[in-house]
Amino acid sequence: MSCDVRASKLKMAAMKPLLFVVALALAAPAAFAADLPDPIAPAMRGQLQCYMPDTARKTCASLAGYRANPAGGIDNATTVLLSKSPVVTMETISPIEIKMGQVCGKIRRQDLDSATFTMAGRPFEAQQAAPIRAQLQTAFQNIFDHEICTAYTNQGAAMLAKATIDGVPTPPAADQQVLWVSPADGYTVSP
Repeated sequence: MSCDVRASKLKMAAMKPLLFVVALALAAPAAFAADLPDPIAPAMRGQLQCYMPDTARKTCASLAGYRANPAGGIDNATTVLLSKSPVVTMETISPIEIKMGQVCGKIRRQDLDSATFTMAGRPFEAQQAAPIRAQLQTAFQNIFDHEICTAYTNQGAAMLAKATIDGVPTPPAADQQVLWVSPADGYTVSP
């Protein structure tokens, strides 16, 4: 691959830090996409969940996409804002299940081990990511492998996401507004 092609790809990544998540959401073959149940059925059309949307600026605190995988499970590809200044994001892919109308999954060490990080849209080198990865491993150590389920309540055009950890509701302050958006709408993970 030539340097010009690499530079072009890096420029594209800088303009659209969510390209990875969008590509994952759209890459699911139609045969698999047809299998996505409620409450994530809009992902069949390539839509993404924008958490804490700012509709005027078209920004999200995180963007989540879902796709069925060939093994019959469902993968959740998420980009999360970790820092506002500088803008640092993390991208993960984790398995989820739909249980009683809720999206359920676990924060797993291996998901953080394979997470990718960007600063202002530029990928981190392994040595740059190591301290962030270590901080996240420490921050999440008490909830690794605990089941987190999210229920969605309609609120007009948006939804309210309410989570439980091992069946125990999180405080209301942890509830988040969620909006289904199309990649064509131009939403990004940004402060």
